[in-house]
Amino acid sequence: MARGPIRLGLCLAAFAPVGLDGALRAAARAGVDVVDLPTDSTFGLVEAARLDDPGHHRELRARLAAARVEVGCVSNSRDTQLVLGPHGPHTDPVLAGPAEAKRAYGLRAALGTVRLAAGIGAPQARLMLGVPDHGRWLSWWGSDVSWQDNIDAWVLAAAPVLELAAGLGVRVVVEPHPKQVVYDPASARSLLAAADAVGLCVDPANLAAIGHDPVAAVRGWGEALAAVHAKDLQHLREPLAPRGAGWSRYGPGPAVRFRALGSGELPWPAVVAALLDEDYRGVIYVEHEDALLPTEQGVANSLALLRRLLPVAAPQGRTW
Repeated sequence: MARGPIRLGLCLAAFAPVGLDGALRAAARAGVDVVDLPTDSTFGLVEAARLDDPGHHRELRARLAAARVEVGCVSNSRDTQLVLGPHGPHTDPVLAGPAEAKRAYGLRAALGTVRLAAGIGAPQARLMLGVPDHGRWLSWWGSDVSWQDNIDAWVLAAAPVLELAAGLGVRVVVEPHPKQVVYDPASARSLLAAADAVGLCVDPANLAAIGHDPVAAVRGWGEALAAVHAKDLQHLREPLAPRGAGWSRYGPGPAVRFRALGSGELPWPAVVAALLDEDYRGVIYVEHEDALLPTEQGVANSLALLRRLLPVAAPQGRTW
């Protein structure tokens, strides 16, 4: 089959309830051959206690080969959150205990995720290391505290992870999200300047949820743009409490709800056109978080929309 410059992939987190083999079968049914494989202990798709184990890596390689699926990215967003926190009750469902124990746990998970990525031949490890102090995005009279302090803390905490990744040939990738040091384009630029080996995974819906333009969100990154996540978004437009499933708050603004592509408000034709304009050569991973649709239906809807928008071969250009 002819394939254009952008590949379509699938984040397997939504398929955790059916286990790894079930998730790989779902990817095959969806017609994708590249996936994001989460190592989070809460998902159970891999054995979290064996992230460092070459034997587990061999087992995973065999299962992936049998399914004819490639892992483009290995990820962790829940265990590794404990590297920088918060270290209070927010993260107790992952690990309860003092802050130092949580930090050590998160670091082990981050290092293990990088080792597993190298062990199964995945080029990227997407890590969400948390954030020490969410309040630093506000300015305080008479204080020089700023978000840059969070950037500095991330660089210090991530140093052993980045060193390991460089030695193993794995690229660490960060994703802007309100629970992370990198939460918007400005903080992303600051971190990339401080840690230039790091790549960026952009989820236009995450950025649109906090007020940023989803098309501009994918522009201007050059080779730093390592991956893209695809889902749609609804904003609550009324002052009443939201009805229905899936609504959440991403800050002091109105509630939002993530949807399958085509079920929300985002201009995905313009987002894809921007990626093509930017000469993006990576993977768009469908990330299913739609609480109104069955997982496989939501994934199928999202992939169908993207397939209509992406070229399958070189375009012939204007005819007049």
